[in-house]
Amino acid sequence: MKLIITFLCIYFSKAALAENFNIPILSINFGKPTYIQSMYYQKMYDKKPFREAVIFYYDNGVYKIISPGEEHYGVYVITGAFTDLRFTVRYISLPSADWGNKTAFHELNYNNKTHHFGQNALLQTQVKVPYEYGVFSLRTNNESNPLSIKWNQGQYFVK
Repeated sequence: MKLIITFLCIYFSKAALAENFNIPILSINFGKPTYIQSMYYQKMYDKKPFREAVIFYYDNGVYKIISPGEEHYGVYVITGAFTDLRFTVRYISLPSADWGNKTAFHELNYNNKTHHFGQNALLQTQVKVPYEYGVFSLRTNNESNPLSIKWNQGQYFVK
């Protein structure tokens, strides 16, 4: 049975599987690109030892994050604006291998004057994540579809 399912997944696209076998799929579109944020963690969670990360933001609340060891998608809500002196972003990561195929919640407070951020995280696994912090930079996002973007030696990272 597993071999047949594997063959079906290789032979048919997701859309074809959904149409031909009545399998439901979830589709989330990227909105208009807004910002790319480069982050450098000065204090971090020891189970995620990737100091550099890049987040691609879209105006409908969807994001993609990449780092030397992570790549996943999620949704966010911002209090304030990316251009304010201080703003807060709350993220929910969609289930991915990065977080044991479960969701993760992060709340980050940003200061555009000092370019520092602080992060609190809650994991669905109930693992305690210590407070993290670091520095960040923002720039314009021109990537309308980030699906093919990979870390690739950090070409999107700007310190």
